[in-house]
Amino acid sequence: MKIFGERSTFSIEYEFKTNPFDEQGLNGKSWGVFRFWVAGKDICMFYKNNRQHQYEWNLIYIVEWMIQNIHIILDEEEFPLPVQGEHTLELLNHSLEFDSANEEEFERWFDIKQDWEFSHSWFSGRGGSYLPVIYFRRVNNQIEVCWDNEDAYNNQVTFLSLKGLEYIPIGIFESVLTGFIEDFLKELQLKSNEIC
Repeated sequence: MKIFGERSTFSIEYEFKTNPFDEQGLNGKSWGVFRFWVAGKDICMFYKNNRQHQYEWNLIYIVEWMIQNIHIILDEEEFPLPVQGEHTLELLNHSLEFDSANEEEFERWFDIKQDWEFSHSWFSGRGGSYLPVIYFRRVNNQIEVCWDNEDAYNNQVTFLSLKGLEYIPIGIFESVLTGFIEDFLKELQLKSNEIC
């Protein structure tokens, strides 16, 4: 298992495994275990059928989402809608209270909200897996990481850490993510002889 960062603060761990479905291409080659530690908690660990599971899937989905969105998370500080909240979950909940008789205005509001969610939560890149709902948002010189998985997947799985909020220094967050991404792509290229 390759490790980037410190579990007690922020860490990513991964290891390639044999694809159990004999998939081909990058999906097939990128199958592996992924652990995402925040303040000593592996946010991706879950229970299913009374058994504890590590997150295991085609890891290319997570990496592609990170590559596409890391610069947005690192650079953008303001939530794009005029609502108040102490953290991301409150901002999103308060944005749901918006109402307008003007259909165009209503749709524009929710398009902005949805676009922000796609670029600040990897959930849209889960590719059919049990990836937890986590949001990443820059707050001054820190990255806010918050998650709420109490209602995720209609109780098919239960995450060990259902709900939480932590702040990671931006330098540590960036270093761990870029270290993981670069190593993953290098190892995947060696493993598959394909250019990502």
